[in-house]
Amino acid sequence: MKRRSVLKGLGALGLGAVLPTGRGVASSPVPGAESAGTCWLTPAETEGPYYFNSNLVREDIRTDFDTGAYHDGLPLFMTLTVIDVSCNPIPNVLVDIWHCDKDGVYSGYVQPGHDTRGQDFMRGIQPTDGNGQCQFITSYPGWYPGRATHVHFKVRFNSSTFVTSQWAFLDGVNDTVHQMPLYAGRGINPTTNAEDNIFGSSSPLHQIMDITPDLPNNRYLGNYVIGINTPVDVEQSNTGSLDRIAIRSHFPSPFRRTATIAYFLPREAEASLFIYDVLGRRVATLVQGTRAAGEHQVVFEAGDLESGFYFAKLISGGEVASRELLLLR
Repeated sequence: MKRRSVLKGLGALGLGAVLPTGRGVASSPVPGAESAGTCWLTPAETEGPYYFNSNLVREDIRTDFDTGAYHDGLPLFMTLTVIDVSCNPIPNVLVDIWHCDKDGVYSGYVQPGHDTRGQDFMRGIQPTDGNGQCQFITSYPGWYPGRATHVHFKVRFNSSTFVTSQWAFLDGVNDTVHQMPLYAGRGINPTTNAEDNIFGSSSPLHQIMDITPDLPNNRYLGNYVIGINTPVDVEQSNTGSLDRIAIRSHFPSPFRRTATIAYFLPREAEASLFIYDVLGRRVATLVQGTRAAGEHQVVFEAGDLESGFYFAKLISGGEVASRELLLLR
């Protein structure tokens, strides 16, 4: 399709002012980075006031989980890729995202003119696959006074957070979307990326999502790459030392029915290994009694437990070790 035809189609959707690719100095590696064998680290930014771990492992984040209420807006289908500083994809890490809806409102909090406590729309978590990628379906964010349009995110593994940050969108794309009737006539966000106290640039380095209009489906496709400083084999992180108890690993991660948990005891001792849910309720006892020094494995059968995060806690000799598990049905 020729560019003139593309722009004509965009106009029919109310997207006529969108740049052909929606790209700036974005999340792609710096020029020549891959050939040099190095990429970059995504800049860390403030978590902001509206984060909570909603424990919602889901791809489509446009609805409130309990009420099923749908928060509309221009559909945005996003692919996120997590890499290390050598450009290698990072599998099996968790990506949390959260952002406001088209009206500039976050779920779960009291804000001027809104009380969304108990709601969890526009929040979700996905694990990365073997290519270091995960997908989310959302609505293009709106805006609220004082901030450029943005999305918050975390990348983490177990209890270790590798980066907490935010990404922006090009001002021209924001302006086009926010003038659509779907966005309730609120108009253009008066705070640009350059005026934002977080981004401080019209195209902040490695903090712009690449946007492509998908005309046949009346939506945007977004791509964003996150660079984190971590070994490629994150399953081997947090393994402990030879003189302290440790939960070495669990596999597969995430797991669907059973997970094998590997743990270590530096000496023969009484040991207990429990599984707790996110509300602190004990849901399983896997080990209780004397165990020899060395490496051990035990199988956790999830039974009829629901998808979500669980915590393995190992107690022995006055020490405690823990590890986060992700169950996906």
